[in-house]
Amino acid sequence: MTIKTADIQFNSDGSPLATDFDDIYFSAAGGVAEAEHVFLQNNQLLARWSLWSKNTFVIAETGFGTGLNFLVTLSAFSQFMQRNPLSQLTLHFVSTEKFPLNQQDLVQALSTFVQYNHFADELIAQYPMPLNGCHRMTFCANRVVLDLWLGDIHDSLPQIHTAETGLVDAWYLDGFAPSKNPQMWSQALFEQMARLATDNCTFATFTAAGFVKRGLREAGFTVEKRKGHGRKRDMLAGHIERAERHRGQASYFQRSAAHIADTATPTKVVVIGAGIAGASAAYALAKRGISCDVYFKDSTPGQGASGNPQAGFYPQLNVDPSHSSQINAHSFIYAAGLYRNLINQGYDFAHQWCGVLQLGFKPPLAARYAKLIDNDIWPHALVRYVNQEQATQISHCDVPYSGLFMPLGGWIDPTQLVNALFRAANDLSQTTLHNNHAVTRVERHNDQWQVNFAGVGENSSSQPSSVNADIVLYATGAQSHSVSDLHPFPLRMVRGQVEAIPTQPALTKLNTVLCHKGYLTPEYQGQHALGSTYVKDDLATDYRLEEQAKNLATHYQSLAQCAWAQNVVGNGIGRAAVRCSSPDHLPLVGSLANIAQQKIELGDLYKALPPTYYPQGSDVPNIYMLTGLGSRGLTTAPLMAELLASQICGQPLPMPNDLLNTLNPNRFLIRQLIRREI
Repeated sequence: MTIKTADIQFNSDGSPLATDFDDIYFSAAGGVAEAEHVFLQNNQLLARWSLWSKNTFVIAETGFGTGLNFLVTLSAFSQFMQRNPLSQLTLHFVSTEKFPLNQQDLVQALSTFVQYNHFADELIAQYPMPLNGCHRMTFCANRVVLDLWLGDIHDSLPQIHTAETGLVDAWYLDGFAPSKNPQMWSQALFEQMARLATDNCTFATFTAAGFVKRGLREAGFTVEKRKGHGRKRDMLAGHIERAERHRGQASYFQRSAAHIADTATPTKVVVIGAGIAGASAAYALAKRGISCDVYFKDSTPGQGASGNPQAGFYPQLNVDPSHSSQINAHSFIYAAGLYRNLINQGYDFAHQWCGVLQLGFKPPLAARYAKLIDNDIWPHALVRYVNQEQATQISHCDVPYSGLFMPLGGWIDPTQLVNALFRAANDLSQTTLHNNHAVTRVERHNDQWQVNFAGVGENSSSQPSSVNADIVLYATGAQSHSVSDLHPFPLRMVRGQVEAIPTQPALTKLNTVLCHKGYLTPEYQGQHALGSTYVKDDLATDYRLEEQAKNLATHYQSLAQCAWAQNVVGNGIGRAAVRCSSPDHLPLVGSLANIAQQKIELGDLYKALPPTYYPQGSDVPNIYMLTGLGSRGLTTAPLMAELLASQICGQPLPMPNDLLNTLNPNRFLIRQLIRREI
């Protein structure tokens, strides 16, 4: 999963040279002019943006390099927005890179272009660690989105999700010269360009090599020679009139965008649930200018599993790059950036970026952690091995165990975070919270969804019994068990009790979150969080002394070699809540699948025919779900919400197809049908 960064040398004029390819990324003297001529002008971007009828324009690039093409395009789009203040167009830039520059080399490479200093600083601040997969960044107040796919382009492009109508409106066919990097310039690349292209998608490239021209034509593009930049006599550009698209994902794992009637009335979106999932969803939609009405049964937001005063924030990583580990790693990195950005914008919440220390408190566990590092799967910036002395230095406590340290983690007050997300969402686009509303059913009514409620609390008689919505999003957490639409999905309810341990001499020095079989946090408001129990199918939230005893026993046993840990005592104060999880411990994110109908339509999946042979899985139109986050909501909710908002809006999705399929709500049904278990 961790990938090799580029080996860079800088010429006397400041041009960066990739030693592995013996080729420069750009000419310091003419890099900007070449990008403008080859890519902006020959894709006719300024004219097309002015006339574009869709909400999003998508550019895809082969070879991110230093990001110069992106910065030139970002600058041009920023000027376009200034000249067209009424335009709501969003630019989405999708790029790939097999050998990304390290951050130090990126800073030096871009320092030449002082005219882009502001944009370059934003890029450098968000620049990802070298982890294989898609990394999403935003610019210009969310009007420009950059998806940087790290890894081999021949692995990345087939994994990019596209609708039947295509995805990419303009291609930047870039990278090192074909003679220097023949592995990239292949027929497989040209065919993927066609697969992802929308009708009338354009392309431009600096090269005029004959085999490139022939390969593009064979893939379906109309190709013509045009005047090159500077000393280059010729270049290639053209378009594809009607792309011959072949789905890169199984048809039954579709990702349906919302279908809304073309009217002057703003789209009405109802989010059901006001925990970390609902707040993240409202924020992700608000970044796209979409207003939400959020309905929830409690008196204030974040009262379910998101109501604990402290929660550890870290990813669940394995010794192999399983789908679960990849989802956790990318979710954590995305959430860490989003949370820090919220704070920088003034939406504060109690937190401590003190890191998280996972202790190898048993020899087999210590060996597994050592193997995780030896396998070199995860970047050092994400997780690193620490010996006993380092663990003691980090924690400020005597810790005679080796383990893993995750420096970007720490602890967060989830309720304050939920409220910060709702405040930020409302500042971007009106987000209205409706408390004391218990949803009873959702049904079709006059081409919309009618959401029906049972009032809760003193003012229930004055509340509306129902509202109409174009789009409904279930972010119901532990309340999912009472939602009839979600009954066909194998959701599991698990009670968890967390202790509020009073500060005491044994804990005063603790300076990081300790994870063993349970967890223990540093002090906050005179207390430490210690947890947690896991009781399946128990919906009660009363505090129980027997569970306090269990939490303390787990703590004593896991830290048996820590004398100070044996002196920790509880005082019978804590909080219990119910988490909603799934059999594979991953969220359910996507359209509400019509399970009964899919059982019929996909009943012969066991025949192992090609995945695209089967009909598309039937989804209930304009109803979506984001639930089953379990105890990992702080880590997974932001990226899952961003994924769902992208799907609803028909925009590029920030994850590869195999991970999207792993998160699809109908995945359990598909597995059962393939195995003939039903």
